[in-house]
Amino acid sequence: MGKNNGKKKVNKEWNYNRNLIETSIDSQIAIGIDGIITDVNSATEKVIGLPRENIIGTYFSEYFTDPNMARIGLEQVFDIGKIIDYELYLKNINGSSIPVLYNASVYKDKTGQIMGVLAIARDISAIKKRAAKLDIANKELLYQRNEIEAINNQLEYVNKELKSFSYSISHDLKAPLRHIKGFISLLVKKYMNLLPEEGHRYLDNISLSATNMEELIDGLLQFSRTGRLKMNKELCNMNEIVDALIQPNREQDQEHKIEFYINPLLPAFGDYKMIKLVWSNLIENAIKFSNKKELAKITIGAEENATEIIYYIKDNGAGYDMNYAAKLFAVFQRLHSKEDYDGTGIGLTIVNKIIERHGGRVWAEGKVGEGATFYFALMKRNEG
Repeated sequence: MGKNNGKKKVNKEWNYNRNLIETSIDSQIAIGIDGIITDVNSATEKVIGLPRENIIGTYFSEYFTDPNMARIGLEQVFDIGKIIDYELYLKNINGSSIPVLYNASVYKDKTGQIMGVLAIARDISAIKKRAAKLDIANKELLYQRNEIEAINNQLEYVNKELKSFSYSISHDLKAPLRHIKGFISLLVKKYMNLLPEEGHRYLDNISLSATNMEELIDGLLQFSRTGRLKMNKELCNMNEIVDALIQPNREQDQEHKIEFYINPLLPAFGDYKMIKLVWSNLIENAIKFSNKKELAKITIGAEENATEIIYYIKDNGAGYDMNYAAKLFAVFQRLHSKEDYDGTGIGLTIVNKIIERHGGRVWAEGKVGEGATFYFALMKRNEG
């Protein structure tokens, strides 16, 4: 009876251990000291594509794409008692293979004698795929970073060239203009009486052209600086800025009357000096193009949507043909003759440049003879 109880106990333990092995999703292989497989679980059968009875009795190294690496790993287990995360490729009889990480250790009998090795292999195909995708993404990021660095280097070079160009304009071009204007002035003082009326008209045209050229150069310099200036963003009180800019026009005794209608303006984050320059150009533009009206009406206000604060300035002046709206913000483009309205055509270009640097947008609506409305939108600051 004692022998039967002992046998039942052994069978029970064997069944228990067998069940433990079979519930594992990892491939488990028992290997003898001679390198021959003594047992496998069903997960191993699926990976290799053979039934257990066909695998048992064969050499462990046969089922890997690199048998030599498999043998080296097994020898290491026998030498030091274990191996951790040893990478191999387990092959199927259909010719496919999967990457696995092997963890193995020796098992011994009661006397301490090594009986064999128990190896557990985990399929790392999914990890490999993710790693490959991550590697591709990292290479793409590196490529993009190198591209950005190259662009930044190019921009730095362009900025240096622009600085040099601006210096050349301010010194090399303006100096001859000053000389021209100076000689015209001397000519008028000393020889005006000797010139016929036609000569006077020529001198006036030369002087006016030199002044226009000087204004164009100043406008170009200002536009160039706008793109290079460092921005220091802060909360800008738009009401304060607009009030300060229109006050001189309210107090000045003008030939034509201007009525300003200022609605409450929401504050916005931006570079204070640049935003002030935007309002200055827009207000100056509205005043200039409404100067032929007996009563000029200029309305300034703001509205908002989910993402933006939109500011506007509306006048009842000359307006413009919407078919030419694309020219409004282009450098030196004019929709009205210089004889009717002075200026260089650079002001609205500067407005557009500044708002673009703030991540905003600019647009306008108008009708010939009925005025125009200019808008600029700034993104709301994310306080989260």
